[in-house]
Amino acid sequence: MDRETAATALALVALVAVFVALEPIIPTNQAGFSELGILGPNMIIGGYPTSITQGGVVKLYCYVGNHEGAVAYYQVLVKLGNGATQVSNTTSANAPEIRSYSFVLADNRSSTFPVTLTMNATGTNLRLIFELWAYNVSTSEFSYAGLWDQLIINVTGGP
Repeated sequence: MDRETAATALALVALVAVFVALEPIIPTNQAGFSELGILGPNMIIGGYPTSITQGGVVKLYCYVGNHEGAVAYYQVLVKLGNGATQVSNTTSANAPEIRSYSFVLADNRSSTFPVTLTMNATGTNLRLIFELWAYNVSTSEFSYAGLWDQLIINVTGGP
């Protein structure tokens, strides 16, 4: 091997060694996050019901993913609102809770579970609001995770 090739190889090895040595101490921006999604009755995005008869059943699926870096204790609250109901990434909806689901989820795991709701109220453009809440160990209570989804439905009077 000639001197030029040896010098290039040595420089390359030195460069790799520097990156390997520094990698554990270089701060990374790996903020944890959670996921919330609503799937239609066929467990896919789409096919959501839009019109239901009072007393009818809505069958959906809820997807929650945990990428927080630790085990998480979650609650999904289902609320029934209307066009005036406010909800955002910082404020949960001030609407009646019609169902809740609680479960523990390991880090880097997800859960898809069935959601079955009986619609007793009637109205146009009602909002089924799904909110994700996570247990906060510091406060010993659930706190709003800032994630929400909604479905707009019309519920008409019974037969």
